[in-house]
Amino acid sequence: MSEMKIGQLAKASGVKTDTVRYYETLKLIEPAGRTRSGYRVYDEAAVDRITFIRRSKSLGFKLSEITSLLELQTSQTASCEDMLLRTKAKIKEAEENIQYLKRMRNALESLEADCPGGAQPLTECPILDYLAASTKQMNNK
Repeated sequence: MSEMKIGQLAKASGVKTDTVRYYETLKLIEPAGRTRSGYRVYDEAAVDRITFIRRSKSLGFKLSEITSLLELQTSQTASCEDMLLRTKAKIKEAEENIQYLKRMRNALESLEADCPGGAQPLTECPILDYLAASTKQMNNK
């Protein structure tokens, strides 16, 4: 399949046509050309590029960062070190997210432990009390 319309590209890439259009507005992909009737046509390179984008997203890279990765990929002056630095930064970010999620889990587990559950009326629910407490009330605890 050398030339594809947007629907074919979306299917071959495992994304929706809206995603292809969105990536195009962000200049992440470009059509290879247009048919005489004005339809965009894409080539296999577009499939590869969307695969690159999807894999990058699965590793936590944001679309703005992926734009930078794509530029890096075609750079004549970039080195492996440039990619390594970006990867290390992403690892650090992932570690910070893990720590945040652990704190969140601990807070939720604490709320869960404080809640008697059962037929207790919601007016006496410690979880709702915590969520509704004012900043002043929380600082006095």
